[in-house]
Amino acid sequence: MVASPVDALVAMVSALGATHVSVPMCPVAFDAQNGAEVAWDHAAELQRWRAEMSDGAKVDAVVVAVWPHVLAPSPLLGMSTSEFARRTEWPFAGWIAALGVAVNRCADGGSIVAVVERPSPIDSAGWAPESGIADAVEALIRSLARSEGHRDVHANAVTTPSRLAPSHPIAPFSPLAGFPGRIDVEVTRAVEMMIGPGTAGITGTVVHADCGRSWR
Repeated sequence: MVASPVDALVAMVSALGATHVSVPMCPVAFDAQNGAEVAWDHAAELQRWRAEMSDGAKVDAVVVAVWPHVLAPSPLLGMSTSEFARRTEWPFAGWIAALGVAVNRCADGGSIVAVVERPSPIDSAGWAPESGIADAVEALIRSLARSEGHRDVHANAVTTPSRLAPSHPIAPFSPLAGFPGRIDVEVTRAVEMMIGPGTAGITGTVVHADCGRSWR
């Protein structure tokens, strides 16, 4: 299990019986003297981590979930450059590094599953960065399905709005009970399905574990 250190993932890691490895996420400090945000050299740290983790033993399945701390929804056009980088560029860099590790660590015939947060389209106002990351990860998964297919490696994605779902969803309500679903139940079972033997012919696919909210 490759994931950022977010409490919401602990239940899924436990339910899957997985080994948890944290992706270094970019912290931001505030320089009071200059009135500006100061970030560490995130690119160098991610490259170091990727090189270190890529040398490990091969495994049959790798689940990748790079989940930064959730910020409040914000209109994209009013977002500062630094906030855009914090919500979009840095998390996506973590996804690229983690999926690179997944490719190197996944054994021939194995499975890679990305679990990415995506608000359902009807609830996506204020969540443009998160929606954009989900789109990009889905594209990366399809690319990996093609590039790693010769090794019989299957790459799929599971999306969930669990941490991004509004407290009072606007109409229409979810067609199924339980929206947005629990990480340790609905999301975990979707992951188990994608790494199980019953999906031998499925790759480059996206499963939406949102209890029917998206209808996608």
